[in-house]
Amino acid sequence: MTLPRITLVPVGGTIESAPPDRLQLAGYVELGILLEPGQLVAGVAPELARIASVDEAPFRRLAAHAITDDDLANLADEIRGRFARDDADGAVVTHGTNTLEETAWLLHLVVPGDRPVVVAGAMRPATTLSADGPLNLVNAVRVAASDEARGLGALVLLDDTIHGARSATKSDTMRVAAFRDGAAGPLGWVDGDGRIVLAVRPARGAALRGTFAHVDLRALPRVDIVLTYQGADGALVDAAVAAGARGIVSAGTGAGYPTPQEQAALEAAAKRGVTVVQATRVGGGRVPPVPKLAERGWVAAGDLTPWKARVLLRLALAAGITDREALQRLFDD
Repeated sequence: MTLPRITLVPVGGTIESAPPDRLQLAGYVELGILLEPGQLVAGVAPELARIASVDEAPFRRLAAHAITDDDLANLADEIRGRFARDDADGAVVTHGTNTLEETAWLLHLVVPGDRPVVVAGAMRPATTLSADGPLNLVNAVRVAASDEARGLGALVLLDDTIHGARSATKSDTMRVAAFRDGAAGPLGWVDGDGRIVLAVRPARGAALRGTFAHVDLRALPRVDIVLTYQGADGALVDAAVAAGARGIVSAGTGAGYPTPQEQAALEAAAKRGVTVVQATRVGGGRVPPVPKLAERGWVAAGDLTPWKARVLLRLALAAGITDREALQRLFDD
């Protein structure tokens, strides 16, 4: 039987970090020591060979917090090119966990079609005791090669758990089970016998899969995030406008409340043509589209985290979507 063909794009991160001390589970990022290209795959080659034919694409490896728009454009081009040429039945991206959720959400929005894209990472370096990366890679390939994952868009895989790209977020700096989902929980799991068990199929964000495939990812507009805290004035809002931001995501308190000074600055920014999206700094729940937001011309982020709201807003603005009601429908999806 012909095995599924999976493209692997290694972007770097903890999953490929290689500190010399097997107990160095913190502070290894600063060392900048990575496995040799192909070494991660070579370590699990016998296991992968039973699941899929894996072709590793060359890619610039770097820390997740150092990824640029050009890197993301190159990553999307690599995956879309492979799919367009019918060179792969699915794709796996190994990635640092710090911004993994943003990359996964972006790929969900810009990679069309129903072939799975699974973004995997690790919380322990490859050369340390009980490294979680090798099994995460094997399970990511399992998911990308499966019929169950087709049509789900981009997925996130760590700690045997399958997350949807829209809802997955990193919630712990150290634990292996660092990622969680929204109120609905994870989509499913890869069990110890290798079986993929899907509990739910994501409804939120499904219609947006691949919607922005035509957008030039190397020319995205500037969108800044302004975090609210007690006593915050409008200086950061004003600075974002002065820097040329076309959009601002306000990470407000509670269900989306900036301070009065920030509100005044955001209202002034909106009058100057800056699109304002109101999100929350809280780790769960929604910002509902209450009438006051509509009166100000602002968009409610719903349950999207501020950084995922920023990804969606940049793509929407680049696609020429500036009407508040049209933007609100995107965020409501």
